[in-house]
Amino acid sequence: MERRTQRRVVRKSRKIRKNTFVLLTMALILCLGTLAMGGEKGVQTKTYYECVQVQKGDSIWEIAEEYKMEGTDTEQMVDEILEVNGLKNTNVRAGESIIVPVTKAA
Repeated sequence: MERRTQRRVVRKSRKIRKNTFVLLTMALILCLGTLAMGGEKGVQTKTYYECVQVQKGDSIWEIAEEYKMEGTDTEQMVDEILEVNGLKNTNVRAGESIIVPVTKAA
């Protein structure tokens, strides 16, 4: 009877060690995966708003091209300008003032 109890204890301790090893391995894999996916430091940016007066011959597309952050799509910048100014289309007239979101690396 004592031998049986001893075997049970040994089996339980082996099972506990095995489960602990599996859990620690999974935690390590999760941590390494998280570091690999998010390990790159993101570029911190700061956005401020600039009031721009539309000159004769200007278009929102040209203004967006001039003020967009490097690597940003011009179409995305046009959409942001339209949204900030509550405009439904890209038609602007000389003398109008529009607000342009300017994003710079911090």
